[in-house]
Amino acid sequence: MLLVSIYGSQRIAENVIYPDVHVQIEADFLSESYFSELSQQYTQIRSGHRKWYVFDHSKAIAAHAILTRMMHDFGNHSDILFEHMHSDLFFETFDQHVRQLPYITEKIHFFRNELNRYGNAPEQIDEMIKLAACGKWQLFSARYHRYEVTGFDAAYHVKFISANGRFEVVYNTENGLKISDAVNMGTYNYAPGSIIPWKYYQHHLYDKVPWMKWGNTDQISYKDIKKMQSRHGSPEQKQSTAEIQKLIKTKMSEKCQI
Repeated sequence: MLLVSIYGSQRIAENVIYPDVHVQIEADFLSESYFSELSQQYTQIRSGHRKWYVFDHSKAIAAHAILTRMMHDFGNHSDILFEHMHSDLFFETFDQHVRQLPYITEKIHFFRNELNRYGNAPEQIDEMIKLAACGKWQLFSARYHRYEVTGFDAAYHVKFISANGRFEVVYNTENGLKISDAVNMGTYNYAPGSIIPWKYYQHHLYDKVPWMKWGNTDQISYKDIKKMQSRHGSPEQKQSTAEIQKLIKTKMSEKCQI
């Protein structure tokens, strides 16, 4: 009944239109004051658009305004986010406001590709195996990342997700390198998956639904991706995944130096 109610409310909420709202921020990007001002602006905007209806959209309007401002600021200072002491706070704040929306726009959906660069995933799978053995990343299902699009056999694709569930990276185990094509690439999660019903629903709404609507990039649609041959479930895929699992387990017996 809870999920039925959620989906019913979702269909109604999709009628909301996000207006252009100016967000005044004077603090330096990523400073403590920056996040305080974002919070203050959110409260102010929401208060100004509150209607006291059964389905009030003020929360979504305010969240969208904050996200728009954060994307603008990011565009002007993207390099600062690397290794910054408040980088995690940026991701947390952005994700939190995404999850205030009844639906996300195409611009917000594709912005995940900018954010995923900050996961600091190594270029080679050997280094990733060490990180996974130390609990920094974890091997995850690559079911939707094994479509045949390049000269490399997609059966040998494996996916890792960061410990916080935000960042993803896909490797080909034959050459040991990252996969970055628009079909099989790893992407940032605004709402990491979970077996908890509410979190599972959020992952579906904010990560899966937009992918099925727009694909990973504007280069190829989900519809065209699904027409491609998948190597998921093949004997080669199962064997390569098992070998990576074994390597991670073996590395777990070594002392973490990371």
